[in-house]
Amino acid sequence: MKASQSSYGVITLNAVELIRQRFAPAEAWSHAVAGKEKGCPKSAFLGLCQFGWVKDVPAGEYLSTRALAGPNKDYTIRAAQLLLAEPDADYTPQALWALSIADCSQPPANHNQQMNVVLALKEAGLLNEGTVP
Repeated sequence: MKASQSSYGVITLNAVELIRQRFAPAEAWSHAVAGKEKGCPKSAFLGLCQFGWVKDVPAGEYLSTRALAGPNKDYTIRAAQLLLAEPDADYTPQALWALSIADCSQPPANHNQQMNVVLALKEAGLLNEGTVP
């Protein structure tokens, strides 16, 4: 199954569509995720938006102070960098996670849907080079 077909892949792509309809990223995520609220994929998506990694979404301040200080955006931005550096690579969420946390001193053992967020954006052609915080 492709990441864009996973539950958080679908949520991610639905959120981007809502942003195109003039919703703010945080509001778009809230509408798209209804009933499946989880902090890690939300921080991953909003972090990518905040730092300009999602096509058609202007960089801005979308993360809460707490989420901005957390690592989810960092894992996901690292994954985005890897995907853009090797556009033909076919990563599973687990393989991409392992590469994304390779330089972290105490990373979580498993991704918590963050990789499905970034892979869904890549599969839909919605990932572009942003900035690194």
